[in-house]
Amino acid sequence: MQDPLDDHLSIASTRTLQKPRLLLQHIRDAYPIGIPALSIKSTTDRIGLDAGYSFHLGTAEPELRRIASWIITNIEESERVEVIIGRLWKRFGREDLVLSSILLANLPEKENFPDWKWATLIDLISHVERKRERIPIEVMLLHVEEMSRANCSKMSEDLGLKLLNGSRAEKCLGIVGIYQLSKKETISETLKTGLNSVILPDGDGLLRRIRDAIVNDARNGQRH
Repeated sequence: MQDPLDDHLSIASTRTLQKPRLLLQHIRDAYPIGIPALSIKSTTDRIGLDAGYSFHLGTAEPELRRIASWIITNIEESERVEVIIGRLWKRFGREDLVLSSILLANLPEKENFPDWKWATLIDLISHVERKRERIPIEVMLLHVEEMSRANCSKMSEDLGLKLLNGSRAEKCLGIVGIYQLSKKETISETLKTGLNSVILPDGDGLLRRIRDAIVNDARNGQRH
């Protein structure tokens, strides 16, 4: 039985695998495979523009995981995969960011730098924030949840506090990271104070709910 996605991925030449620009185009050409032509284009285009993505094709997550697995299998050097992740963020399609979250979470840990994935994510977010000024909270949730699913190192308290005092995007990442941390361990009074001190714009309803959920769960835990 033919598999159009596997067929497409398998035709990548050695040169394509070695050249990030060619590989990114090969990946981009893989995204629409299996999506009915024009069936959801108007919806995904609108969603993409509203969220700030450069495109949103509607590729399903299982297919994106297959693409990520193919990349990791064919590019053994972690440093080269990190370059691909950076280019995916630069292009900033919705599928690019989902793919980035899967790739980053599944790269090997570095014993001498346990926070390297968080540091990489902060660098990516800060760079995009300076250029685009707008990063969907979904992007941060995707990456943080994927890292949690892959049992990556949790956000440290010191890093969380630093992010809460950073730029708007860094504050957002800090809240999302602390939320994942709070699911696995009790957060400190210092972190709770830091969360309460963050001023969120009225339009950040989802972020406000996440922040309030952390603080309220912590308070409820103190009563038992």
